Amino acid sequence: MNASHSLRRLLVACMIITILLTLHELTLLPNGKLGVHFLDVGQGDSTLLITPSGKQVLVDGGPDMSTLEHLGKHMPFFDRTLDLVILTHPHDDHLASFPEVFKRYKVKRVLLAGTELGPSRYHALLNEITGQQIPVIITNPLKDIDLGDGVVLDVIWPNANGRNEKNPNNSSVVIRALYKEESILLTGDIEIEAEEEILVTGADLSSTILKVAHHGSKTSSLTSFLLMVKPEQAIISVGEENAFGHPHEATLSRFKTLEVPVALTASNSPISFEFR
Repeated sequence: MNASHSLRRLLVACMIITILLTLHELTLLPNGKLGVHFLDVGQGDSTLLITPSGKQVLVDGGPDMSTLEHLGKHMPFFDRTLDLVILTHPHDDHLASFPEVFKRYKVKRVLLAGTELGPSRYHALLNEITGQQIPVIITNPLKDIDLGDGVVLDVIWPNANGRNEKNPNNSSVVIRALYKEESILLTGDIEIEAEEEILVTGADLSSTILKVAHHGSKTSSLTSFLLMVKPEQAIISVGEENAFGHPHEATLSRFKTLEVPVALTASNSPISFEFR
């Protein structure tokens, strides 16, 4: 094989790779639909919402740097902007990647529960937010977030009385992403106490998809709460063979009784949905 023939083969291979990469990038451009990706980050939480016009909302950052890898898969290579980042609560399995995410991406706004206490990573994140002068929104159920292209984030929790420094799980940000007739309820790690308090508020919880609270723990997912949500699909973000025994059999049993199908990020990744 002469040198010119080898060079032609190399050029052809490079062209094929370039075409494939270009086609992949085209699939990531805005398509007029609401997309939601429940990311497989192991024993933690991270969800990416992509609006019909291509705005990206990242909810939680998982227990390690794997969220960054997923962003690269679901966002165009040239797009380095996150329109909104939401930290549901300051536990490491929800925020580990965030300090690095905030360094690599331009974050336009941040939504927080307003919890003051947290691990060192949380304070490193707050310092990064302050240093970059990123606008911060503290949850207020009276003020929803309109993303401007038909998607509205209905802020459910916490309210002014719902911030619990002793148990940040129950101060988790709970939002309901609304688009036309569809809705997605993201519940952080709220436990039974917060679920009961949310029910008392009378908030509309009905949703097409439910991201199950606290990785399917037995401390969450009251039957009365699930009856108000009435989901068509439940998603549990969980690590395979994790040390906590999540999801708990009692929780799975409640979904089975209510005839709600359940998918686990550990065994069904990636879990993605699109709504026209």
